[in-house]
Amino acid sequence: MEQDREHRRAARVLFASLVIVFGLQSMRFLFASLAWYLRDTVGIGVLDLIPIALAPFLLAAVLPIAARWVGFRNALTIGVFLLIAARLLNQIASDPGLELWFAAGATLAFVGLLPFLLTLGRSAIVAGVLIGIAIDSGIKGLGMSLDLAYQPGWRPVVAVAALGAALAWAFSALGGVRVQGVGWRSGLPLLGLAPFLFIQMLLLQNQGWTSAVTGVSGPTAQLRIAILNVVAIYLAHRLAGNRVVFIVSLALLVVTVIAAEGSAGLYNVLSVLAIPAAALVWAGIVPEPGTDRLGIASTYLIASATVFLIFGLAYYVPLDMSLGFEGAAVRIAAGIGVGILGLAALPNIPSFPAIGRADWLLAGVVAVLPIVAFISAAAVETTEKAELDEPIRFVSYNIHSAFNPSGTLDLDAIAQVIEDTRADVVGLQELPRGRLLSGNTDMLTLLQLELGFEHVAYFGTTDPVWGNAVLSRYPIVAVETDYLPKVGTPMQRGSLGATIRAGDREILVISTHLQHVNDSDLHDTDPEADLLPVHQEQIAEILEAWSGRQPAVLLGDFNARPDWAQIGILLDAGWLDVWDEAGVGDGFTSNSVDPRYRIDYIFHTGDMAATDAGVIQSLASDHLAVVADLVFEG
Repeated sequence: MEQDREHRRAARVLFASLVIVFGLQSMRFLFASLAWYLRDTVGIGVLDLIPIALAPFLLAAVLPIAARWVGFRNALTIGVFLLIAARLLNQIASDPGLELWFAAGATLAFVGLLPFLLTLGRSAIVAGVLIGIAIDSGIKGLGMSLDLAYQPGWRPVVAVAALGAALAWAFSALGGVRVQGVGWRSGLPLLGLAPFLFIQMLLLQNQGWTSAVTGVSGPTAQLRIAILNVVAIYLAHRLAGNRVVFIVSLALLVVTVIAAEGSAGLYNVLSVLAIPAAALVWAGIVPEPGTDRLGIASTYLIASATVFLIFGLAYYVPLDMSLGFEGAAVRIAAGIGVGILGLAALPNIPSFPAIGRADWLLAGVVAVLPIVAFISAAAVETTEKAELDEPIRFVSYNIHSAFNPSGTLDLDAIAQVIEDTRADVVGLQELPRGRLLSGNTDMLTLLQLELGFEHVAYFGTTDPVWGNAVLSRYPIVAVETDYLPKVGTPMQRGSLGATIRAGDREILVISTHLQHVNDSDLHDTDPEADLLPVHQEQIAEILEAWSGRQPAVLLGDFNARPDWAQIGILLDAGWLDVWDEAGVGDGFTSNSVDPRYRIDYIFHTGDMAATDAGVIQSLASDHLAVVADLVFEG
């Protein structure tokens, strides 16, 4: 009898865990599809995207409502079938429009199933969420942060099918389930699911954020996260229910969220403590079911999932329009929100743990996956040049977060473009290291490993995980960063200076990205006049940081055409355009589908000369890459 009860409990925890895994994968994909397919490819405005984004979260209420009409078990069966089918179809589909629909369907099913998880018992939702996060992070770790949904070929399809089969088996093994719920007062802390998941996805489980802020390598960051997830579940097993531990954990979590863009040393320590702290907070805020009604739990959990979406929208929409606040304020609000809801739960923290020994052992098995990736990353062969080998080939490439013009993420295509150039030094723009808008993918680490670059430098401008990079075969001996003036525009831009050593010469390489639009109405009629006031100040900042040093190379997306005044400012300052020296043809770089404008450049100082320059034709990004060979004069 006891053994049967343990088997049922294990099945319920596994069921909840896999629901969480499919849900997190689907929500990440949905975020990216809204941004890169609906906004960029289809052309739907940001404000018009909001009701579309809200639809699957709000419509999720259909599942618990349906339980009244078709019965609890039948409604649960419908939700499970929809989640598995939509997630698998999302993996199989190649059309970005269909992928969006399937991701939305899987998200709807996931959100609708959340109240059902609580009816399986407190242990199912507490352990299920924590183990689901650990499994999800382990799977992403095996792909070095690349989600299964973005991995091509049959293996990811088999992996998703296997996860779906495991979910279906766990569902069949649930046994008899009775409806359980919470009251309005006792269930209030369930709203903490929104900030909890947002903090996990934005920060704690984010390989790129951890690496960018602390300075550890991407593979090391992912391995650390996987190990800490196991520690977190173990500590939640041992310490959950202790009010002093709960309060300390809550404080640690809030402080970590606030300090997430601060000192590297401080965040390095806090991010280690915060993953176990978050688990203890989650184990403390989930109440024990105490009613036989599903409605209140459904209201809280579906509302919480919707608030999660609102957090995500509020974090990223200010990049497109001025709302009076920036993403950092949303991140801090999430931290404060979980703190308030944690304090609300304090009087009623259950005195017994909801996590068993088998739960953290399962998480430990999953932690093996990032270890495999870590070993594979360590075995990657890199190419390094110590002595000067002329000409030095430079590339500038705005990779558009690796989403092609059709709205599909294809990092392999970006890597192929760069590899085909046989570049020595590459300046990249719009390179994410872990944004929800890009599937939380650490693209710098993936490109570095794929292309075998020994040396990289990165500067996140809008936040630590989106900005500019320099990849180099030559050693990088110094790095400098500079935020560019916003001049009333919503998006923070920046420039990254990496000094490379080629033999006995040191070359300053600056990768930058200027603002693309200021006043949309004026931009439609006179884009030069629209951008000139902004570009003048941004270029002045770049020139001041450069301070006339030679030799130097300035490359990037300047969002300005060759005959515009802002390009004239650079030329008057002494920079030379490689296209004027060695380019053939018009050199158009935007957009890649129908190139009409040259807005991406490679400039150099007068002690160097361009012997060749070209543009690489490809649909991997919405920009075309610029390539130039440079030699030293004299």
